[in-house]
Amino acid sequence: MANNADEKRVRILETAKRRFAHYGMAKTTMAEIAKDLSFSKALLYYYFPDKNSLYAAVLEHVIEECQVLIENSISNMINVLDGVNSVLDISMNFKKKYFYLLEYTIIMRKELPTELDKLIIDSFESQRKTVEQVFQKGVDSGELKPIDVEDTARIFVFGTLGMRMSVLKDFKNDFIPDKCEFDEILAMQKKLAEIFVAGLRA
Repeated sequence: MANNADEKRVRILETAKRRFAHYGMAKTTMAEIAKDLSFSKALLYYYFPDKNSLYAAVLEHVIEECQVLIENSISNMINVLDGVNSVLDISMNFKKKYFYLLEYTIIMRKELPTELDKLIIDSFESQRKTVEQVFQKGVDSGELKPIDVEDTARIFVFGTLGMRMSVLKDFKNDFIPDKCEFDEILAMQKKLAEIFVAGLRA
């Protein structure tokens, strides 16, 4: 019985993820998600009492999925720059795929419920901790000079966020960056990583 309930919950998350990623939160209704699943609305509300709770669960699901891929990637990193670039590549791929869930949520955060705002903060912290792990590996191997890895990772991640905002400064609620703009952001972030890591080398 429990396994069946878990399977239903996963189905709901996957279906809602596709609809939220395509239409965004505002233009998606619980009725549409229930219809996609061939569920009754009552059954959907049994698992998630409102759209905010479902959206938060989907966002958390996507963040965890991204984090697992990043963790696997940096476990096989060749050097610090390779590790940081892996974090940037995987993160950007998820931002492209789930723009309305991630980037849109960050920009609209002042209008979102507290639980969603907390997820955005948690997402930032996850990325910071991952970059911190990469820097720590570099310090341990002797590639980087001794540094405060936590503070250094925070500065780096804030720097990459600033680049995203500078390219997306003309963002409107109905605007999605095109491939060239995503590529421009990633190229800037990788250039920052190159300069940053060079300055940290032993």
